[in-house]
Amino acid sequence: MFKGAIELKNIRKIIGKLSNQDPSVRRMAAEALSEGDERAIYPLIKALHDDNAGVQDAAMRSLIAIGSEEVAYMTIPLLRENALLRNTALIILTAVGSKAVPLLYTCLSDKDDDIRKFAIDLFGDIREGVDPERVAPFLKDPNANVRAAAAKTLGRLDYKESIPRLIESLQDEEWVCFSVLEALGDLDAKDAVPDICRLLYSGSETIVYAAIETLGRIGSDSAIQPLLDFLSKSPEELKSAIIKSLVQIGLPPNLPDICCHLISMFKEGDWEDKEIALKGIRSANCTEAVPLLVDMGGYLDPSLPENEDKIPLIREALLNIDSERELLKLLESEEMKFRGKALAIEILGELKSKKAIPKLIGYLDDMRRDLRRASVGALGHIGEPEVVEPLLHVSRRDIDSHVRKAAVGALGKMQAKEAYVPLIEMLEYEKYYDIIEAIVDALLKIDPEAFLSDTENYSKNVRSAIAKNIRDIATLNKLADDPDKQIKVLAIQSIGKTNTPEATEILIGFLKEADPDIRKSALVGLAESECCCQEIYDALDDSDDWVRFYALQTLMVSCQGQIDIATITKLLKDPFAPIVMATIELLREIEGQEAYEALLSIREHPIAEIRDKVEEVLSQL
Repeated sequence: MFKGAIELKNIRKIIGKLSNQDPSVRRMAAEALSEGDERAIYPLIKALHDDNAGVQDAAMRSLIAIGSEEVAYMTIPLLRENALLRNTALIILTAVGSKAVPLLYTCLSDKDDDIRKFAIDLFGDIREGVDPERVAPFLKDPNANVRAAAAKTLGRLDYKESIPRLIESLQDEEWVCFSVLEALGDLDAKDAVPDICRLLYSGSETIVYAAIETLGRIGSDSAIQPLLDFLSKSPEELKSAIIKSLVQIGLPPNLPDICCHLISMFKEGDWEDKEIALKGIRSANCTEAVPLLVDMGGYLDPSLPENEDKIPLIREALLNIDSERELLKLLESEEMKFRGKALAIEILGELKSKKAIPKLIGYLDDMRRDLRRASVGALGHIGEPEVVEPLLHVSRRDIDSHVRKAAVGALGKMQAKEAYVPLIEMLEYEKYYDIIEAIVDALLKIDPEAFLSDTENYSKNVRSAIAKNIRDIATLNKLADDPDKQIKVLAIQSIGKTNTPEATEILIGFLKEADPDIRKSALVGLAESECCCQEIYDALDDSDDWVRFYALQTLMVSCQGQIDIATITKLLKDPFAPIVMATIELLREIEGQEAYEALLSIREHPIAEIRDKVEEVLSQL
């Protein structure tokens, strides 16, 4: 109603609407004043007192949008008002930022303890433009809350020159000391470690916990022995906190009972504690933690986003301790769930455990597909000659195509020469195309020269898989002459993926083919190679609608920043609607006056969908 029109109307009329009985009118007026000048500030300050929450919020946002020094000057008095207005003022002043800082300095001499505290808190939130030396003296303020605020803000301002004064303040009352410890942790104050260590015997549980946590955050080796000494004398409820800090600093070797504490931390802590426990388990080589880690790793669902980072951390811990013996035991355990066993099998494979081979071969006959599949992958990682025959058996006989495909992939990974002939034979009867692709990939790894020497005698599916997966130009060029059009198309597209000058020349040649599908494939290949050449521009005049469309798509991919806008704008008159729509999207990216005027020229296009798209893009340019 008002937005964007404030320059055309008398600002007084909009301000007058802040007194309207309808709260929605008052709210819209407050929103419109975000584009106002200093005359809008006082009315908006008054609107913060409105009894409607929507009006209050709109007024706050408009004051933030104006964001001037005058806004800060008129907002500061609200720090003396009720809690709602005070919190609103804090939000506004924080958003105004460095412009508010000089005005807030005057609050430091205020007799009201709360005003001094609010100003110091704001310095910590704003940071930019704040002189920390103006804050440091308030470590001696008569009011404890002000002293605590000063300590916290000095830490947030990263004012390392204040460390000696903060160390003195460790003797202050408990609440202040707590904030001082937080600041020393923020400042990575290694010089403060001896004084912080003395607080371990302060008698205050709150301060002891805070001191332990701060020593871990600072991470100085000089804290290790004091923490170890305290560990031997501390009650059970403190031991986990001490271990946590020791892990953060770096665990000393051969620490008694450390694994017991780390396992307990991993079991009972939140994920942040679990991460620290995992770090300690790795450092202390806690092999007794293996069953717990495998169970947890198997329990976590890998398809859930929240587990994306968790499972790799568990795997990393298992790979970095002497876990082989415990993992082998888990394969025989009746209690371990199958997902945990699958994880144990995968880890044994990554460890290249030769001792696991007999057990893994045994699991190739297990009823559970996931265990067979994991065992196949693990045997491929281990890569010993004795596993080739069992993997070949699985690749030919397993009832599950996913397991067969995994076995073929494992043989390819091993580059097992003795698997070459059996895999060639499998190509003659395998029905599933994804497995044929896997066999082709494996054969290309085992003996590419022999495999590619006779491509014309392979079945259509095999030739197709080769065309999709090979990156050898000579072979692809041969397949580009294949009598089967689908294979020819795949080969031409793959030529572009080789990304060589020779490939570009070949693809440009295919743009002259009579078949439009071949010309389209050549354009896809040129897009793959990110080639920007005149022949692509020439294809914009092709007689085939879809060839012109693919030419435009290739330009968008390959010629970013080099596109001739005059050439592009003529496509707005193309009779093929998809080309016009794609051109509009391209003009959205190009932006500028020429793009804007070109879109205006088709504002009355006969196709409604195109008109709607034009209006959408014009509103954004």
